[in-house]
Amino acid sequence: MAATPLELTQKHLYAGSIAEGEKALASILAKKPDDAEAIAGLGLVRLAKATERFSQTLYRYGFRPPEDSMVSVPLLTMPVPPNPNPEVIRYQDARAILQALVDDLDAVDRTLQPLGDRPVKLPVAMGRVKLDLAGNGRGEATLYDVYSAVLLGGQGDPANAGKLVIAFDTGDVLWLRAYTHVLRAGAEFLLARDWHRSFDAAAHLLFPRPDSPLTAALTLPTQGMFLGEEDGRIADGIAWIHLLNWPVAEADRLPRTREHFLAAAKLSQEMWASIRAETDDDREWLPNARQASLIPGMTMTDERIDTWLALMQESEAILNGDKLLPHWRFDQGFNLRRLLESSQPFDLVLLLTGTDMVPYLEDGPVSDRSFWEQATGAFEGEFLSFAVWIN
Repeated sequence: MAATPLELTQKHLYAGSIAEGEKALASILAKKPDDAEAIAGLGLVRLAKATERFSQTLYRYGFRPPEDSMVSVPLLTMPVPPNPNPEVIRYQDARAILQALVDDLDAVDRTLQPLGDRPVKLPVAMGRVKLDLAGNGRGEATLYDVYSAVLLGGQGDPANAGKLVIAFDTGDVLWLRAYTHVLRAGAEFLLARDWHRSFDAAAHLLFPRPDSPLTAALTLPTQGMFLGEEDGRIADGIAWIHLLNWPVAEADRLPRTREHFLAAAKLSQEMWASIRAETDDDREWLPNARQASLIPGMTMTDERIDTWLALMQESEAILNGDKLLPHWRFDQGFNLRRLLESSQPFDLVLLLTGTDMVPYLEDGPVSDRSFWEQATGAFEGEFLSFAVWIN
């Protein structure tokens, strides 16, 4: 008998044969475009493909996660294997990495979109999904390794890897689609602007061989006055903040950050509608109030879900310019939509201190600080952890 889409998805994810799995599932969809299992399976396979491509490119340039524990950007915690012979990375190479990520995530979203809210379920054992993060063809890492590094800060228990089987369902498909928009929003924000000088000042903190004048001059280990080599990292961090003044590089990208965040907010609301309608309790990635999550600490209540939905509605109003955001120095609020789509240089320090915020100030309804305090309070001090998880 011919293998089902579920069997093909599991077979190729567990074998690490991503290209073959993509071809097999795409072939099914060519004949049966509405096959829900094939749609979800192909989306997962293309997610694995995107993860491998991103990691392999970072490996090519010898990516090293930041040493500063305060830097907790999820994509910068990818468990990329050490490369003993990395290539030189240039500013344009860094931009190409971001563009490839955008393209791959777009492919995942477009693959999953036809599913809509139709029911589907694909059990996937995270510890069995093989990933070739170095491009050496050996597939030595697993999806659990990525999950542990990116979402658990490296604190995952390898003993649990084989036990963690997620029943990937319709709500999770909507979650994944929303997450692709969140990640693309950040990438498009960077691609819209010119951060070449920031790259020159700090790329060596992540890559051993960046093409920058500073790196060329640092032929000897940095000799600090107070903390040894740590002084150099502190100086580079200060320089990076000082150079956070990014002019527009590609103006046509400016609206895309806002559009992606809006799409994520809409999908997040659809996601919770789907999850709340579930009546089973089967190996949940994101649970409703009557379900248990397989993920430690991920306890959802109706209050938390209602709070998240209110946050998404408030975010939509802010992103559309119907509500303003407060600034600590002004009675007026600022229009985030105009700020994101402005052709003026993005200077974080001057925006925070108020100098560059003046052009975006308006009269109108301002999002209430007390609303955000109450909303974050519903997560009992763990709002950021839940936000990273939920998207």
